[in-house]
Amino acid sequence: MASAKPNRVQLHELSFRPFLTEKEIKDRVTQLGQELAYRVKGGKPSFLVMLRGAFIFAADLIRASGMDGEVSFVRTSSYHGTESEGKVRMHIAPEASAVTGKDVILIEDIVDSGLTMQAFLPELAKLKPNSITLVTLLHKPEAQRVEVDIDLVGFVIPPKFVVGYGLDYDGRGRHLAGIWQLAEDF
Repeated sequence: MASAKPNRVQLHELSFRPFLTEKEIKDRVTQLGQELAYRVKGGKPSFLVMLRGAFIFAADLIRASGMDGEVSFVRTSSYHGTESEGKVRMHIAPEASAVTGKDVILIEDIVDSGLTMQAFLPELAKLKPNSITLVTLLHKPEAQRVEVDIDLVGFVIPPKFVVGYGLDYDGRGRHLAGIWQLAEDF
């Protein structure tokens, strides 16, 4: 079980320190929701949520946007521990009925290397959506290895491992309200 301390949280053998507060995240997600509603006017978009890390962000973002649309989930993986493996595996593929002919809002928790989106976006495009709007809560441009067009970014962060608000370390830490960064002084 994760044990919270005032300025630390322990997940397995690693220690994390506060990075983004619950209020900072809430305020920014509200702004992103409003901007998303402005960009994707009219119609009913199809929200496509990247599992597992984006589920909390997606729920808050969809509510903040005030837009009504269907919600679907996809699941890929590329991480082992705290490092991206560079290989992307598709565990749950997008359903054609949720994408074809629709304005798709792809909701991601974090874009770091860009490899997941580089592999996934062409697969999504094959399903012939009207449009794709990529929204990510976190972006690590210093860690990016391939070009990815991101339409909306919540926070630009340094290339350090983070957990909380849906993001995990080896299955732990998703429940944390804020975002916590790997402590380097452990």
